[in-house]
Amino acid sequence: MKHRLHLMGLSIMILCLLVPVYPVLADGGNTEEEPGSEQLWRDLNRTSDTILQYIKEGRYDEAKQLLDQFSGEFLSIRSSDSGLSMNDLRVIVSSYEQAEQAAVSMNMPHEERVRAASSFRLLVDVYERSHRPLWKNTKDTLTVPLTGMAEAYEASDWTTYQQHLNRFLSSYERVRPAWQVSLEPHIYQRFHSQVVYVERNRQEPASVSNMVNTLAVMLSDLDDIYADAEKESSDPSVIWVMLSIGGIILAALSYTGWKKYKAHRLGQIQRQRYRE
Repeated sequence: MKHRLHLMGLSIMILCLLVPVYPVLADGGNTEEEPGSEQLWRDLNRTSDTILQYIKEGRYDEAKQLLDQFSGEFLSIRSSDSGLSMNDLRVIVSSYEQAEQAAVSMNMPHEERVRAASSFRLLVDVYERSHRPLWKNTKDTLTVPLTGMAEAYEASDWTTYQQHLNRFLSSYERVRPAWQVSLEPHIYQRFHSQVVYVERNRQEPASVSNMVNTLAVMLSDLDDIYADAEKESSDPSVIWVMLSIGGIILAALSYTGWKKYKAHRLGQIQRQRYRE
């Protein structure tokens, strides 16, 4: 048994040495960056997380100081050949300005401050490519209120409908900047146009005969958007590595079993000859 475990461990280590390691890339932005740029985005991502925590705790002055620090560090990325598109720059600057307003506004409700800082956090996180983007964990924040809207619409419960709509819009605005730099433009525009349509008809939803169908399409689109986000977990390269490891382990176990069988068979033959 010990020999078998040793052989399994040795096989896995050999495979790890032979299999090339490829970086996991997030959506959005350029897929090839200099190591210095990667480190800068990692630092900016940590800074954006601290900004969010400060906003949540009501430490607005400290959040503003970090936002100023973020601005200076971001300029070093902009001045380099980072591959950021004009769309990337536009979305980042707009989200930054909203987060800054959340830190300096005298009368913005705390909930809106947190939403703006959360949105900025999700956006910056897209560009740190060493892990799965955080926005890909936000599906329930959109599907739950959207489903509630559909149920309330069918029950003609307009108060509940408006409550669910408010929650949906808040969640959508939170994730929207990250979507703008991550999704294919036509996918984002399709969903955004549906949101605009629903919001435009919020005052008299009962007069919109196809509202239930619209909400159903939106839920279906969300399934597609987040299903695409899950595809990385079934990346062919990952599956190939798993199959390779499994194959080597199976071969190692088979070889060990064959050796044990051979030794056992030889023992039987020798005992039989001894009796003869």
